[in-house]
Amino acid sequence: FSDPGEPVRLIRANNELRRVRPGELADLLEELGRSQRQELLNALDAETAADALEEMESDELVVLLRDAEPEQAAALVAEMEPDEAADALRDLDEQTRAELLAAMPDDIAGVLTDLLDYDEKTAGGAMTTNILLLEGEASVAEARRRLRDREDVRDIDGVLVVDSDGCLVDDVHMIELFTAEPDQRLRDLTRLPWPVTV
Repeated sequence: FSDPGEPVRLIRANNELRRVRPGELADLLEELGRSQRQELLNALDAETAADALEEMESDELVVLLRDAEPEQAAALVAEMEPDEAADALRDLDEQTRAELLAAMPDDIAGVLTDLLDYDEKTAGGAMTTNILLLEGEASVAEARRRLRDREDVRDIDGVLVVDSDGCLVDDVHMIELFTAEPDQRLRDLTRLPWPVTV
């Protein structure tokens, strides 16, 4: 970047910005002035920008979202992880929050509105909707296929394994899923300690 106070001159090609870690981009966004911040946001694809916003300090994120055009701010928040997006929206004043939700696609706004109904200090306030839920009888190959079919696969940390009644048995992390044999059943990958459910 150029000297402070001068227009930002992106030295790297825009597609190379994706190689910069989200935390580093967040630091840059927090340090730049309004116009420079906007120029950097415009150079990033939506997913990369959203990943960086998730790493920002909440007060800095509030300033960024207020400074951006409502349509751009809504698009960025809509691209964030649902729990992170809900946290960002909670930090905004009611009018700005309503404006951003109105500018989002209805399905995303609906999910975020549901999450906002939970107190942020409860389990519901920390939950996400990016999950893959499969019965324990499903094979590892089936789980992998289902993951490949998901658009949000990069946002999923593992697979929630449930019994035939839909009750949570355990979660299987991605590393376990991809080191297991394809014909293994998910139930074979579950083990102590069992998750606590309420």
